[in-house]
Amino acid sequence: MKFSYGFLVIGIMRFVSLFKLKSLRKAAVFVGPLLLSKNRRTTEAIDKNLQFSFPDMSEEERKVFTKNRLICMCQTLFEMSHTWIKSPETLKNYLHATYDNAAFESEIASNNGIMVLVPHIGNWEMMNVYLTQFRTLTAMYKPLKDPSLDNFIRNARQRFNSQLVPTNSKGIIKIIKTLQAEGMVAFLPDQVPEENVGGVFAPLFGHQAYTMTLAHKLALKTKCRVFIGTAYQTEQGFTPRVEPIGDDFYCQDAVVAARCLNMAIEEAILLQPIQNQWEYKRYRLQPEGRKSLYK
Repeated sequence: MKFSYGFLVIGIMRFVSLFKLKSLRKAAVFVGPLLLSKNRRTTEAIDKNLQFSFPDMSEEERKVFTKNRLICMCQTLFEMSHTWIKSPETLKNYLHATYDNAAFESEIASNNGIMVLVPHIGNWEMMNVYLTQFRTLTAMYKPLKDPSLDNFIRNARQRFNSQLVPTNSKGIIKIIKTLQAEGMVAFLPDQVPEENVGGVFAPLFGHQAYTMTLAHKLALKTKCRVFIGTAYQTEQGFTPRVEPIGDDFYCQDAVVAARCLNMAIEEAILLQPIQNQWEYKRYRLQPEGRKSLYK
């Protein structure tokens, strides 16, 4: 019988989920730097991204920041055992209001389609918990290679008032129909888009970042309203922030819209910098003729 890596991961997740969220976060303070600091690719990527984004930050400040980021990464990883296993009722109790999301909640009462762009800041899985309280949430999902792990994560996300669609043309058609039927969809907008999605270059912290255009195209086509959503980690649990995106996002010019999107992502990052996914090589693609910033 072939060994399944997925079953091992699921078993570990179920075991970790037995501990309280606060206990897991405390454990991450020690486990994160101890384990993740051994991964040079991760630490070097964090350091490079900090140099690009905060050029005035000293080397010593970057070292301290990197250690704290490793702690936060480990906390997010441990939290997944709760977000994927605990009951929806339990997870809703982790949410508490800090930000004024009145504009979003008012739009929920309208007949407009709604798109929420959720960057990899804080715990993005908790946005599923928050958003599905208001409407059914439709999101694109790329299947994992391990069938057991794929089935586990798919079921974990769909046990809320949500549905997953494939990352292909069929999925896009479903997204369009959902928005036209006054539904709600979500995208992860802060990673290098795949070729079939398409993108343009726009500044992010002063450097060119290849930025998705799919959300912009769908917004123009369906006339939906677009928001930036983030679930920040707090001592009490998580606090959701859902803000309307700037008016420039609805401009016909894709580059202007991408610049607006990246400005909104910057704003969300600067509220809680340590919670951003700095280990991701956001600038690995550059305009033709330029080398990757990581080389």
